Amino acid sequence: MWRVLLTTWIAYGCGHPALDGYRPPGIDRPLQLFHEHVNAAAQDGKKGIAAIGESSVMRYLKGYVARVDAQLRPDSR
Repeated sequence: MWRVLLTTWIAYGCGHPALDGYRPPGIDRPLQLFHEHVNAAAQDGKKGIAAIGESSVMRYLKGYVARVDAQLRPDSR
């Protein structure tokens, strides 16, 4: 697993625009595309997580969690 992560990290890093002059011409465009796709996936992931947090299901679950929390931690009067 670590080898796959390391290989992916190296491929992503090699696709960075700052390394344009160091990449061989045959793999220049594929590495750039890989770098762009990873960045786009990260942006889409952030948007998806934000959308889940604002959904009506999460509002329902927050109310449910608050009721359960109130039952588990009664007021200390």
